Amino acid sequence: MKTKRWHRRLLRVFATLLVIFLFLFIFATRAIDNTPYFETDYYKNTIVNMDSEVKSMTEAKGLLYSGFAKVNITPKIVEGNADDTKGEFNAIRMAGYGDGKIAKGAHDPLYAKAISLQVNTKEIVLISADMVLIPESVVLQVSENLKNRISRKQLFFGATHTHASIGNCIPGFVGESFGGEFNPKVVQWLSDKFTSLILKALDDKQPSKFGSGYVQMPHLVRNRIIGETGRLNSKFTLLSIIQDNGKQAVAGIFSAHATTIGPWNDTFSADYPGYFQRGLEAKGIDYALFFAGTVGSQSNKGKGKKFDKVKYIGETLADSAKATLNKMQYDSIMNLSVISPELEIPRLQAFYVSDSRRFSPTASRLLMPELKSVYIQGLRLNNLIWIAMPYELSGEYGIDLKNALELKGYNSAMTSFNGQYLGYIVPSKYYYYDTYEARLMGWYGPSMGDYLMELNYRLANILTHSRL
Repeated sequence: MKTKRWHRRLLRVFATLLVIFLFLFIFATRAIDNTPYFETDYYKNTIVNMDSEVKSMTEAKGLLYSGFAKVNITPKIVEGNADDTKGEFNAIRMAGYGDGKIAKGAHDPLYAKAISLQVNTKEIVLISADMVLIPESVVLQVSENLKNRISRKQLFFGATHTHASIGNCIPGFVGESFGGEFNPKVVQWLSDKFTSLILKALDDKQPSKFGSGYVQMPHLVRNRIIGETGRLNSKFTLLSIIQDNGKQAVAGIFSAHATTIGPWNDTFSADYPGYFQRGLEAKGIDYALFFAGTVGSQSNKGKGKKFDKVKYIGETLADSAKATLNKMQYDSIMNLSVISPELEIPRLQAFYVSDSRRFSPTASRLLMPELKSVYIQGLRLNNLIWIAMPYELSGEYGIDLKNALELKGYNSAMTSFNGQYLGYIVPSKYYYYDTYEARLMGWYGPSMGDYLMELNYRLANILTHSRL
């Protein structure tokens, strides 16, 4: 009799647990939403926002003025009392691999750099840093610090995407999984550094001339989703600005992931973009910047192992950049157009449960903080079109737009990590393919790539048909 009662109790426990499990499964997961994006409210609202921005788009024609600045952002690892306002910390993690190793020092320095550009009274600033991305929390604080001097819509943020840089500055479960426990002191220190950097670039402005070009570098990039049969964005885009006093700044944009340095490393490093920047500056360029391009699905390749490979890729890019710069043509009279529409995004569909289900938006939101205003920004400088994106766009998408613009006579730059992060944006053909980029990092459903590419094309079309 006791055995039967025990069996009944055990069955009741199992039944209760099953009901709880089923409830949690229903609450925490949803079938993947396959609604065509062009039928959604977020798409329609974004198109309205974009059309509204066109009416007030910044446009100017005249002499170019530019300013340059850079600041060292390498954290100092100290024992005992640490002054975080000076970038001193007892321990800080590196962002990019898991929750990051605690850094034991620096293999090479980390920098943030900026170029300010002004035509008539219209001005913008291009900012890049040796970081895995530019955290939204930093951008929001910088925007607040500068609200009486320059607006967020005039700031184009980017990053080198090195995975051996500063962690502890992205809140939420996902952010802390990639960069360690959130530390607001790190955010405050970085915000102060970026604020000072931008102000220095704005104060440095001199009469200048501008040129752009690109060189193909297929031997340094590979498709990491499907290998040799995959398409590549191998265009290495270069912008060059020379002040009348002789100072020169060069920005390079490339799509190979800066993951040459792996989890074996325990020191800060700017990865191959750092070697590119230092290599170009050793060749007489005063300020060399690097922006991660359409790095989705694009990895690096090169000769050597560990830091020998890092050096090879970076210095090969520097050599090719120098040769390209020697052939570049410059203009001092510029057509400048800038547009920064706010976009709406679909509800989160993050993290696979099965081929047909993902975590529900409610459950996903518990793992990721809600983003503030999300911008996609476009810039035209004579025959250069620049699109700054808050995500990692697939290089397969990127090369299509770059080729389309080239047919119309435009060079182009497409950069990632513009102040927010929406994950990987891969072609819809890969959405159900068992890959890291689509399975783990594709957070907004199978239509997200097509949706954002329509916006990218619209933005490019607006800039190429501006009134100037």
